[in-house]
Amino acid sequence: MPDQKTHADSIRLYLTGAASQGAAQADPNLSLGGFRSSSEITHLAYSVSSPIANLTIDFLAGANGTGTGTITVTGSDTLTWTPPGGSAGPAVTILNGETKILEAAGAPEKFIRISRTSADALTGTATLTLTDQFNNVIGMDNVSSAEAAAGDTEYRAIMLKNEAATEVKNVKIYIGTLGASKTSGGAQLGASGGGSIGLAAGNFNDWPDSGFARIETNGGTLREIVYYSSRTATTLTVPGAGRSLLGTSAQAGASTDVIYPVPGLRIATEVPVSDEIQEVADESTPPTGLTWRTAITAAGGIDVGDMGADIELGLWFERSVVAGATAEASVLNMLKFSFDAA
Repeated sequence: MPDQKTHADSIRLYLTGAASQGAAQADPNLSLGGFRSSSEITHLAYSVSSPIANLTIDFLAGANGTGTGTITVTGSDTLTWTPPGGSAGPAVTILNGETKILEAAGAPEKFIRISRTSADALTGTATLTLTDQFNNVIGMDNVSSAEAAAGDTEYRAIMLKNEAATEVKNVKIYIGTLGASKTSGGAQLGASGGGSIGLAAGNFNDWPDSGFARIETNGGTLREIVYYSSRTATTLTVPGAGRSLLGTSAQAGASTDVIYPVPGLRIATEVPVSDEIQEVADESTPPTGLTWRTAITAAGGIDVGDMGADIELGLWFERSVVAGATAEASVLNMLKFSFDAA
């Protein structure tokens, strides 16, 4: 242990758009529903220095984050994984022909899946540089100047599959935040139109230069999701087109509101019928009959419940680009999953 398809490796995420269940389809831009592909989605990009001979890296969990990690040989058949900013987990024995997962100490969600291709003794330490994965199925494709000027809404779908031999419990899906929450202060938005949001204390320095903000009351009730076209250390500037986004309605703010930086995403699930979810004609065609969610906590997110062995579930993303959006070299989209697995 830990064997593959256990712990955090129990639920895997796949592209859709295949001709039949599990068939080949590797283009994230064609992941528009239908059948599950054989291709897993990529969470992180990486490069390797001093690779370990006869060892193949199959998958890196997104929870590892960006930075430098190491695979360390601790014996002729044993390895450990140290993720960026973390500590080495327990040593795992891997024999020729086996696939195993290596986990970080105290953080099983930070794992790497590897395969061994020879009985030759393992030696050395491999250093991995992990970076954000651009233009994967969650990041979607680049936004053209015309799309940014006019505004754009696009869709993608992936399939979750419980690959474990046992039931996975308490599956939840939600949107990840992109910085620390703040409390509004001197300036709040009015009931309509553009405006600005100021801070009671602190700064926006860890927020994206432009993007989406989720505004909640101090009791945790969603007030509105807006787009800010620019920011200073203490003020967000919200254009008129940046109001009432992602299914919300414009509301006047309050000095006690709590605001969060979020991606311009909302999500919905769909139960497959005969192994298939609906397939849309193109990336601009919305799927039908779904309930869209924007929650940023496991408690408020999509509560899937328990998933039995081999059970699949479709997950749709809607990405919004506001008309006149500020150009950015890179925009981060983030989703989070939680579940209990053996």
